[in-house]
Amino acid sequence: MMELDDLRRQWQQPALAPSPLNQADLGRLLAQHPAGLVEKMRRNARLETAFVALVAVSTPFVVRLANNFLERALAVSLFLLALVLLRYYYRKLLLLRQLTQPDGHVLGNLRRLCAGLRSLLRFNYSLTVSLVPASLLLVYEYLVIKEMARPGGFRLAVLLGACAALLAVGTGLYWAAARLLRWSLQRLYGQHLDRLEACWRELEVGAA
Repeated sequence: MMELDDLRRQWQQPALAPSPLNQADLGRLLAQHPAGLVEKMRRNARLETAFVALVAVSTPFVVRLANNFLERALAVSLFLLALVLLRYYYRKLLLLRQLTQPDGHVLGNLRRLCAGLRSLLRFNYSLTVSLVPASLLLVYEYLVIKEMARPGGFRLAVLLGACAALLAVGTGLYWAAARLLRWSLQRLYGQHLDRLEACWRELEVGAA
């Protein structure tokens, strides 16, 4: 992103008179800089897309090999999640490609596209952390079904104990997953978006 930094410094030099922001130059800088912030985010998104696609392709085989209801349910849930994420990554890659092909008012496009990426990252975070309680609920449902089918009869105390244990484990897992996910999203995308947004804000000030 050195070109953007250089352009920003040129506008901030007091010896130069303020000049209108050259939208075409900024567009070329975003599109032509291969090691730029947008390209880093695109590379990360492609790697994640490839991993999710591999999961989507492999989970049907896992369903066929599953030995019980819980394993099949988890595998089917994972397959459906992979399909949702593939759609999510398609939209993310589309927005990132648009960032390298700005048209019209470049800074206006940057604001809109960065806001769209922020929205997608929030969706990713909400969806992923919700998997923890959803998975634990599925496990508990399996335990209830198994207990109800038990020849010796239904044991309420066992289910209450299992519920308490799952709540305790789930709280810890949710906290850890939330922290890990916030860290990874910031590292893969957030820090690059932060810098990109800081650049166009300073460019707007320089062009004012």
